Amino acid sequence: MSYNRHIVVKAILLWTLGVTILRGLRHPGYFAMTYWLVDYRFGFIKRGLLGSILSVVTSFLDMKPTKEIIVTLSFIAFILYFLALIILGLRIINRARWSMPAILTILAFFSSPSIVINAFTIGLFDNTIFVLVVISITLLLKGRIFLASCLQAVSILVHESSLLTSYPVFCLAWLLFNQQQNKQDGTPLPFWPLILPVGAFFALALNQEFFLPQNLKLSLAGHFSEFPFLDVKTSISVSQFQTETFSGYYAWLEGYFSSRMSDASMYGVVLPSILVILFFIFDAFGIQVLSTQSIVIMGVCLLPQLIHMVALDTLRIWAYSIPASFLTLWVYTELLTPRINFSPGIQILWLTAMIVNISVSTSSMDYYTASSNFSPSTRLFLYAPLIGLILIRYHCWAKQGISNKQS
Repeated sequence: MSYNRHIVVKAILLWTLGVTILRGLRHPGYFAMTYWLVDYRFGFIKRGLLGSILSVVTSFLDMKPTKEIIVTLSFIAFILYFLALIILGLRIINRARWSMPAILTILAFFSSPSIVINAFTIGLFDNTIFVLVVISITLLLKGRIFLASCLQAVSILVHESSLLTSYPVFCLAWLLFNQQQNKQDGTPLPFWPLILPVGAFFALALNQEFFLPQNLKLSLAGHFSEFPFLDVKTSISVSQFQTETFSGYYAWLEGYFSSRMSDASMYGVVLPSILVILFFIFDAFGIQVLSTQSIVIMGVCLLPQLIHMVALDTLRIWAYSIPASFLTLWVYTELLTPRINFSPGIQILWLTAMIVNISVSTSSMDYYTASSNFSPSTRLFLYAPLIGLILIRYHCWAKQGISNKQS
């Protein structure tokens, strides 16, 4: 691919990602701002790390956290997330030698519901967790396993959901890296540092279960009332969520797990983007569908769905499997060289995913685009560069297919 075509592809990638972000981008909501004010003065509480850092820094500067500070920090985290997406997307495409299958796969991810949701839930630490796992895996691939595992333990303290959303990808990177080291007679990475994030989670869970003060809910509500920019109803809700144990959430939500996992609308919205990425991985690296490696990959991508057992927010949890698949693809392309020739079936998956990502809207999706959603006609107009690229490529593939038949 020529230099000018590289520029065009990069422009389409940036434009597509920007449009997808704008479908959901807003200022941090009351829930997000409230979580930034949870800290360890109330005990070793879940999601208290960033709030503790903010509290220490603002106390040192002799000031209180303000709405402007929280909004600024939330947007900084989102910008880092945006940059990480661009860097990883280009790394994957470059490793695949700028092949059109790789470009269309990244475009499918850049237009996916996961990006819309992360833009809408800005400030809720999902973006921070994504950046942390990218840095962790980068350190791991450089052989800095202890530092990488420590960073994953930090991610657990930022938000415990990272145990299922990002830590499995981190373990997959460790496994693939060691396989490559064994093939090259190199030194494999030790296993024991992988225990650190798990240990951090169990320490947090046990403390949440047995050692938090009984009046913590009232203490948190009183603490939140000191900040006039917070909504009272939200402050009370967050106080309840923060003090509830994991076993309590499980007892409350276990009966809803099967209904959430069988929700057909979620399959329609989320599954096309996941299948495109997984098909690319399986095809590019010659992975058999019925193999141990296949089971491991599927496990990494589907483990986030276990969060349904202890948390609300159905679509957001369903969408966690999309970045998990994307990160899995990144890890594979960093360690192995993808092949360029692909099976014809992936063309249908690309087209399906693009149609769904651009046009489909459900009641659940409307919730996540309520602040700045575009009408269907506006979305089609804004995604015109992406649509144009798809039409051109499918026209070329159709001509190629006709030529092959005639020959």
